Amino acid sequence: METFMPIRGLIPATLTPFEANGNVDYKELEKHLIHVSSATGLYGIAVNGHAGEVLALSTDERAKIVEHAKKVIPKNIKLVAGIEGHNFDDLIEQGLRAKKAGADVLLVLPPFDVRPYRMLTHHTESVRAIFQRLNDEVDLPMIVFQYAEASGVAYSLDALRAIVEIPQVVAIKAACTSTTAFVEIMNAVGDKVDVLAASDAPSLLGMLMYRCPGALIGISVIDTQRWSDLVRHATHGELDQAHKLHIEFAMPVMDAVFENQLHKSHTSYFAATKEALFQSGHLKSARIRAPLVSPDAKQKITIAQCLHQIGMTPNALSKAA
Repeated sequence: METFMPIRGLIPATLTPFEANGNVDYKELEKHLIHVSSATGLYGIAVNGHAGEVLALSTDERAKIVEHAKKVIPKNIKLVAGIEGHNFDDLIEQGLRAKKAGADVLLVLPPFDVRPYRMLTHHTESVRAIFQRLNDEVDLPMIVFQYAEASGVAYSLDALRAIVEIPQVVAIKAACTSTTAFVEIMNAVGDKVDVLAASDAPSLLGMLMYRCPGALIGISVIDTQRWSDLVRHATHGELDQAHKLHIEFAMPVMDAVFENQLHKSHTSYFAATKEALFQSGHLKSARIRAPLVSPDAKQKITIAQCLHQIGMTPNALSKAA
């Protein structure tokens, strides 16, 4: 087992572009990954997460995305690959394919996120067993994706305490909706693994300021450099600079694109992120796969106004795919 380099800095969760026929646009994907990974202060780049529409991707597409990412991102940036599924043998196979394709780290989405399994997130032995299998059979560093408590599939603190003892579990992506919940996780396991902020809402700043080494967030593909700067300032105690970036840049984007994670509409946050990158000229299309919902005309205008506010002059709004 290689010595794992502790996570310090930002890991942007990248998008998956699609062609008009619905296929993954691998050429556009490479351009997107090159653009995002050009920012300084990054620890890694994540693919095949929620932002990458992993739930709508086939197993072959997921592996191929990892291959393309490995080809184009800088060698000093870790490649984090999401794996997702409820069949544990299939999850192991996904991990092995991601490893073969070039992944450095796995982001393990909760395999218990289906109704009959949800109660098991508080059953320490069930949670420990699957991560032990991934440790033994895949043997790659793992970031555990901890969902918000309201999701019904957040691991209990006892379960987290158990799995951080597994050698290849190196970090928790704490997708909490409150700073208080983040602090509880940090206090429970922060002495064992890196606990990453994963809020695309205003609570992010408070999380970054509490012993936090970095962040793994999808919103950070919109002007990645400024998000990286925010993470660096906040985690290094440079609070004046962090506060300024948070107020003038991060909060307008969180509100316009992610609706402060308050679920004010049926629009997918990641469809809105694609819309922002299309309007700013960084993606040639804002296409998504069903069942995600694209922004409506009013929301597209809100995104355009936000881009203008933060200094990213918007182009034309996207049309229906």
